[in-house]
This record gives sequence, C-alpha cells and structure tokens, in this order.
Amino acid sequence: MKNIILAADIGGTTCKLGIFNGELEQLHKWSIKTDTSDHTGKTLLKNIYDSFNETLSTHQLKIDDVIGVGIGVPGPVDFETGIVNGAVNLHWPGSVNVRQIFSEFINCPVYVDNDANVAALGEKHKGAGQGADDVVAITLGTGLGGGIISNGELVHGHNGSGAEIGHIRTDFDQRFNCNCGKSGCIETVASATGVVNLVNFYYPKLTFKSSILPLIKDNKVTAKAVFDAAKAGDQFCIFITEKVANHIAYLCSIISATSNPKYIVLGGGMSTAGLILIENIKTEYHNLTFTPAQKDTEIVQAQLGNDAGITGAAGLIKTYILEKGGVK
Repeated sequence: MKNIILAADIGGTTCKLGIFNGELEQLHKWSIKTDTSDHTGKTLLKNIYDSFNETLSTHQLKIDDVIGVGIGVPGPVDFETGIVNGAVNLHWPGSVNVRQIFSEFINCPVYVDNDANVAALGEKHKGAGQGADDVVAITLGTGLGGGIISNGELVHGHNGSGAEIGHIRTDFDQRFNCNCGKSGCIETVASATGVVNLVNFYYPKLTFKSSILPLIKDNKVTAKAVFDAAKAGDQFCIFITEKVANHIAYLCSIISATSNPKYIVLGGGMSTAGLILIENIKTEYHNLTFTPAQKDTEIVQAQLGNDAGITGAAGLIKTYILEKGGVK
C-alpha cells in the first residue's frame, strides 16, 4: 500500500530531506550536502534519490510504498512542467527539468515548486496557518520572498512569477538597486540586506546617537544587531525598525486587498526579532489597510522553522495528489 511521501528542500549548501505519511506526520528527517558541481542538476538529484533509497531501507520502508515526491528549489519554477528556469545558488545557469530528471529514478508523481512556495504550504498544513485555505507566508531573510495560498492552492500565475512579493515596489524613491535589475523593491528595504541599506542611508543624515556606531564604521552592522539594540532602547535602531515595519505593513496591506488571507505568516531569520518588529507591523497594517480586507486577518510568526520547506514539499503531494487527484 502506498502510504509515504518523500520531500526535499534543496538549498545552496544543504538539502533537507524528509519522509512523511499521508497526513504529513514527519517520520524521519535528515540532510545531505548540496553538490553544485554539475550545472545540469542530474548529479544532485541522483544524490537525493540515493539518500532517500538508503534511508528507506534503513527504516524497513520500500520505494514501492511512495505516493509521490515533493521538491522545493531556490529558483523560478514552472509548476506545470517541473522546469526550474535557472537557480543561482545551485549554479544552474539554464533550465533544469527537475521533474523529468527525478522521474528517471522513481516511478511515482514528482512535484516541484519554488522554495518560498513550499514553505508557505508547510505553514498552511502544519504551522501557523493550519486550518485555513487562504494563507500568505512572507520570508524575511537575506532577501524577501513569499508564497500565496488562495482557496487551498498555491498561486503561480501564467508563467510561474505569481507571488514574487519581494519585487513589489514599496520604496518609491528607488534608493537601492535590487538583484532583479530594478530598484525600489521591498527586498531592498525590508530584508536583512535592506536593514543594512537603511542604516547606511539614514545614519549620516540624522542626529541620533547609536550604540551600533562602531559596527556602522567597520561596515559590520547586521539586522540582528539593529533589532537587539532597538529592544535595548537605542533610538536610531528603533527608528530603523519602524521604517522596516512600515514597508512590510504596506506589503501586507496590498496582499490583504488582493487575496484577503486569513493568516499572514512571517518567517525567516528576521521574524525572530519578535514583538518589536511584529507589533510595529501590525500597528501600521491596521492604519493602512482597507477595513473589510483586514477583518479577522492575523499577522503571526511562523512556527515550523527549518522544517517548513520539507513539510511543504510533502504538502505538494498531499494537496495535489491526495486531495485534488493531480494537476490537470
């Protein structure tokens, strides 16, 4: 009887792997090193398959018992075909058909999606968005990404660019260039990189004294240092925190008026800043947002941490195979 799901969350350094049952209960998890030497992706995907096979055998499980394989990848994905259109962190400069390659190793459905999308799906199934069909996850890390789930399904758009929320313009002065080639994207002012951008922009212009001045002078300032200093009462860092929160609140306002989620889940390293960031976001969100669109919407901190990716990758199989009978 087919009763297990294999899940992979591929990162630039490590691949997190997991085995789940059909209810997304995690049976086993582990990780392997990401091999980026082969620009076609085949070596990495074979390594993942071999590790799955070995671990299944170790736990007296069979490859024939696999319902499907879900894979999250850090790059733009065509969900219908499973093609990843370049992945910088994996050194995949061109298109890689992950579904096709992995299907050469295993005889079951293989679903592939962007890593931020699968993290959102993980929080929807087993995390802070559990029980809701309309959930948005915002990942606040070195960059800013996210996933939108509407009526129980991930939003992909006609070419896979749906939910690329990190590239919504919120800095209308367009002060900082984004890796996408544009300027003013929220990623440039509300990610960990964005916090540093704002510190370096504002400090020479303001009269605030700050405990992080030595870090600024040595070009060693980090988002964590800023939030920690803000919690300790540093007025300049409080100012920066409020600026960051206002940008995120504006993004949440746009999302609420567009897809009206029940939960907006904040994850990634910056979300651990805690109340000083999240409460500022909530306050400005309620000031900005169309009243019916914010009614009963909750802004919450992600719960799954590093397990969001593998849980969501397994969630691809639960959502699109077990619940919906496959993507048509």
